[in-house]
Amino acid sequence: MLNQQWGLIVWTLITFGISIFVLWRYAFGPIQQIIDRRRQIIRESIETAEASREEATKLLEDYKETLARVRGEADDILERSRRAGEQTKSEITASAREEADRMLKKAHEQIERDTQAALQQLRDEVADLTLMVAEKIAGKSLTGGDHRRLIEQALAEANLDDLELGARG
Repeated sequence: MLNQQWGLIVWTLITFGISIFVLWRYAFGPIQQIIDRRRQIIRESIETAEASREEATKLLEDYKETLARVRGEADDILERSRRAGEQTKSEITASAREEADRMLKKAHEQIERDTQAALQQLRDEVADLTLMVAEKIAGKSLTGGDHRRLIEQALAEANLDDLELGARG
């Protein structure tokens, strides 16, 4: 039996060797090529993904820089608009004050003119009244010089300058 077992072992080894050779030549080689191609595709995909990730990172950084710059520009525009608004506001306020002052001055001038006109009218009426009283007292008509003297005397006694100061105050 020993011979049979050694023969079986030898034939098993020869069959195993031939099977390994056939598998190696026709199965493992193509399988190894397929595995190598698959590894290459995976490696290329990883490299492409890394390149895409780096590009996405660059784009994100560019986006962040652009966004920061745009925000800065927007803040500058808002600040300039605010300053321009404040300047316009102060110009309008100053213009309104000037207009109000001018109108107030004009009103004071009108009041002064009206006061002077009223005082002149009062003087004229006082002169007429004085002339009437003087004619009644004297019982006769006075001459032009007498009229003038009586009017000036009545005006001095009436003290219309005090009325002028009172009207202005």
